[in-house]
Amino acid sequence: MKAPLSIVAALAAAVLFSGCGSQAQPATPHLKVLSPSAIERGWLKGLNLTVSSPAAFTPTAARRAGAIQGLARVPGVETMRPRVYAAPALTTSLVLTVSRPDYFLRHQLKPILPQLTANGHATAYYLRIVDGRGKTVLEWSGRPVRSSSGKVFFRGTLHVRPDLEGCSPIVAVGFSIIPPCRIK
Repeated sequence: MKAPLSIVAALAAAVLFSGCGSQAQPATPHLKVLSPSAIERGWLKGLNLTVSSPAAFTPTAARRAGAIQGLARVPGVETMRPRVYAAPALTTSLVLTVSRPDYFLRHQLKPILPQLTANGHATAYYLRIVDGRGKTVLEWSGRPVRSSSGKVFFRGTLHVRPDLEGCSPIVAVGFSIIPPCRIK
């Protein structure tokens, strides 16, 4: 009778220490350096900015930067480069590292988007999300461009890692078949 009891105790200990049945929080990835991508450099160049351009120092810029950092302060997410630039108006740039890309896109990105785009009225924005190895998960940018006729239109880019397209709340018009997200 002693042997079956020790097996049950060992199984119970294994369940407790493995985290089964609990919502263990993912470890936050820490990348020391993440170079700007070609899309980020092109976006900055189109706005006559660089990665080292000074941030905007206005109360509105501070509120927006604080709100974005607050919303991105969740387990498994590291804010790498949050910037609110002053040109052409308040222009937001954000680079995040996430430990669970599918989960972040599906459940945690959507609340950040209104702050990034100033509730849809942004003059320009840039967002890059990378995984713990520094590989791009999502990259999204937009900025106003003046045509030769003087008309202003909006130019943007969107790249979502193919296996995560179904998880992203940001979708490009023209995606034909989007694979479903592997998490609910």
